[in-house]
Amino acid sequence: MNILVSPFDGGSFYFRSDSTLIRLLTDFYIPDYVESISAVPVICFRSERSGKAVQEKFAARYLGPFSCGLVLKAGLRDGMVYEDDRLFVCNALDYSTVIPYDLIPVDRLNGHISESRPFEIKINGITKSSVISCPSMDELCRRFSSISRYCSVRTGDMIAFELGKAIPAGHDEHLTAHFGAGGTISIVIH
Repeated sequence: MNILVSPFDGGSFYFRSDSTLIRLLTDFYIPDYVESISAVPVICFRSERSGKAVQEKFAARYLGPFSCGLVLKAGLRDGMVYEDDRLFVCNALDYSTVIPYDLIPVDRLNGHISESRPFEIKINGITKSSVISCPSMDELCRRFSSISRYCSVRTGDMIAFELGKAIPAGHDEHLTAHFGAGGTISIVIH
């Protein structure tokens, strides 16, 4: 299973290894080669089909059940990681893609994130990000089509779309995310 991520700022995509995926995380221990951690809100879909070079008009057929989640990214200490490995290590920390178990049928996407039900990320109870809308299905299809142009997508792969900028989280801080009707992520950074 691959995890393909479409960045918030646009541009290309990147992969996260399946060892990064965890469904429930309560404590995250920062490795010694990591200087800082940040959290990025994502909406993640399970691929319902396999394909390559999927045209935009057919992309919706590939986007299956979804959930909101977090991608934890690393800022690395100088001299602790080989320069050629930095990009990979920043995106490949074990247990750094947090997607809850309960996936929601894609037909419930419309209105899942809204002004009345924002996707909020808090640090120590203080709101640091509030996403009030999800990209449209047209935008998600465009971004998915762009990814599939370069790599094959298999049934069961996860396709994550970043929904905001990275939010820094420090040692001994409590990171929480609330979304939809009752989705919650709660992680203490150590």
